[in-house]
Order: sequence, then C-alpha cells, then structure tokens
Amino acid sequence: MRWTRRRLQTVTTWAIVAAWVVFYAIVLATADPLPTLDTAVMYLIVPPLLWVVAARLVLRHWWSEAGARMSAMDLPGRLLAAAVAALPERRREWGRAMTAELAEVGGRPARWRFALSSVWATLWLPPAGGWPVLALVAAVAVAATTAAGPVVGAAVPGLRVFAACFTGLAGAMVVLAVARSGRPRLPVPAPAVLVTGGVAASIAVTVIFLRREPAAAEYLPPPAAVYLAAVLAGCLGVAVASPRWLGANRLAPHLAAAAAVVFAAWFLLVIRIDGTQIPPPLVLALALVLPLTPVAVFFAPAFAAGRAGRSFRSGLQAAVWTVTAIMPLTYAIWLPESLRRHAIDGKTLEGELVAPVGTNLASALVVCLGILPVLGLTLAVIGASLGARRSHRAVPHDPS
Repeated sequence: MRWTRRRLQTVTTWAIVAAWVVFYAIVLATADPLPTLDTAVMYLIVPPLLWVVAARLVLRHWWSEAGARMSAMDLPGRLLAAAVAALPERRREWGRAMTAELAEVGGRPARWRFALSSVWATLWLPPAGGWPVLALVAAVAVAATTAAGPVVGAAVPGLRVFAACFTGLAGAMVVLAVARSGRPRLPVPAPAVLVTGGVAASIAVTVIFLRREPAAAEYLPPPAAVYLAAVLAGCLGVAVASPRWLGANRLAPHLAAAAAVVFAAWFLLVIRIDGTQIPPPLVLALALVLPLTPVAVFFAPAFAAGRAGRSFRSGLQAAVWTVTAIMPLTYAIWLPESLRRHAIDGKTLEGELVAPVGTNLASALVVCLGILPVLGLTLAVIGASLGARRSHRAVPHDPS
C-alpha cells in the first residue's frame, strides 16, 4: 500500500488519541482520590490535542523533505537507504554509489539480493581506528560495566543496577564513537559542558540522597534505575556526540542552553517561594511571569532557531537540546530541595502530602524525566514548525 501524507497523518492522529484514552482510563481507574470533573476533562483533551498537532507538523515537514521520496521506494530501496543513512561521513560516498547502483538493478529478487548484500557489507566496513583499537575499547567498556555494579552497589546499595546500566550505555557510546570517527567530539562546547555538568550533578545528588536516606532505595526499583540510566546516558550522548539527523546549526544549542538556565532558575524560584509571604508589589508580576515562563522556555528557542535557520530541522535541534539540558538540571535541583522541604515539615516537594522522603525520588523521575520533557518537547516542536514557516511573496510577472 502506497502511503500518502494525509493518510499517514490520519493514522498517527487516531493512534495518539486511542493510546491516550487507554492510558488515561487506567490512570483514572487507579487514582485515589478521583480528580474533579473539570480537571479530568482538561487532562483528557489538552495533552492529546497538543500531541496530535505536534505529530502532524512533524509528519508534514518530514514528508516535504524525505517522506514522499521514501514512500516511492520499494522495500529493498528503503532498507538500503536506512543503512546508508547510518554510515559515518567518510563512507557516505560509497553508500551513495550503492544506492545509485541499486536503481539500475531490475527484478524484485535481484534487488533484494543486492540490497541485503550491501547492508551486510556496511556491517563489516573497517572502523575508523581499526579493529584492534575497537576491540580494546570494547573490552575496556565490558570490564568497566561488569565492575561498576558491584563496586557502586557496595558503597550505595540502591545504585547497583543504575551504575551497571549507565556505565554500559556510556561504554557503548564510546565504542560507537571510536568505530565511526575514531574520537568523540564536542560540536558546541558550552552547551555540551552544561549538559554534562547537569548529568554529573544528577548522579551526585542521587548518591547523596541515597546515602542520607538508605530506605529510599525501595523507590528506585530496577526498572526505574534502568530508566534513570537511559535518560542520563541519552543526555550525555546528545551533548558529546550530537546525532547527525539533528543538523549542525550552532545557534540552536546555545539558545537551548540559555533557555535551560532560565528554566532552572524559574524552577528553583517556584520551589522556594512555595508557602512564603510574597510582598504585594511582586504578586502581580509573579502571577504573570511564573505561568508563562515554562511555555516560553520551550517554545522560544525552537521558534527562534527555526526562523534563523529557515528550516524545521534547526528548530527541532533547539527543541531536543532544550529538553536534553533541562532534564538533568531540574532533577539535580529536585532531590536536594526535597530533602530540605522534608526536613522542615515532612511534606513532599510536589504537594502538601506528608509521606516518606523517598517518595520524592520517585516523583523526580516521573516529573523531571517524564512529564516535563514530553510536554516541553511538544511545545518546542510546535514552535519549531511555526518558526520554519517562510513568507511567500508574490513574484512580479515579467511580460517578456
């Protein structure tokens, strides 16, 4: 079946709506107490509406660049195109030659044989540093992963699974970098340092939290530890080796880094003023600034990058960098602030509930590394799409 953009957008829309209805029904069935009717209706309508808008915008821009071309290919052509896209830059010319040669091959069986043989050949291309260097790096990564769990687990029992997973993922990224280019790279040093520092701070505050509250380890079960490791490793991967599909716009990561610093300051301010007496002259200003800041922080960098680069990819690059920088920064703020708040009145950071301090660890995972990036990326994608729109000026007709 040949897909069209409208058909793909329709299927995506209904898939998002159906998935959200099922998820929300499960949440309501397990909620205690149940939310009020107006709150339930708002959360039933607003999130999927934003996600549908963002998904349709992404599909529209993707289709205009590559989707129509991919839909016109047969399966062997799509398979080879995907393999070529994963090649390092130094091998792209070889990949383009294979793609051009496939176009001259006739007959479906012959095309499948050529595509599969080409994909197999890409798997055995020699790495940039040579096989011995790659084998040595891989061996070091495996040894470090094997040792990380027991060593860290002995010092901080609740972090055994996290340490093994994070070390393994970081080691895999190093091996991939050596195989592709021979060395890691920092495409934008200042934003990369900010994200790397945020990841290091997140790990440090988690260690401190569990050292001070060993019983909180029950709120970091193995699935949550794996998730935490995957998110932090993913942030580190974007910082030190930004994926090629994001583009190479140098303005986008800097806009995102500045937005992340603003959001972290806003986040800390919201936490600190909770329950305090605010001077009357500041009440109105804060009432206007505080609700709009998170929306502007996600929307503005993607919009500005898309407008400056005149492309959706530039805006999407800013969107991904913004979420990547904000996640570890907010997580690193949440845990120490939750310890401070719990020491004052025994309440959690996200509400007025009196609960064990360990619940703040679970809340940080859900809010800072779950809800926040999902909603933030949705707003950022909409901003990138609006920023990438070009004004179409009428061209005067030349009678000659």
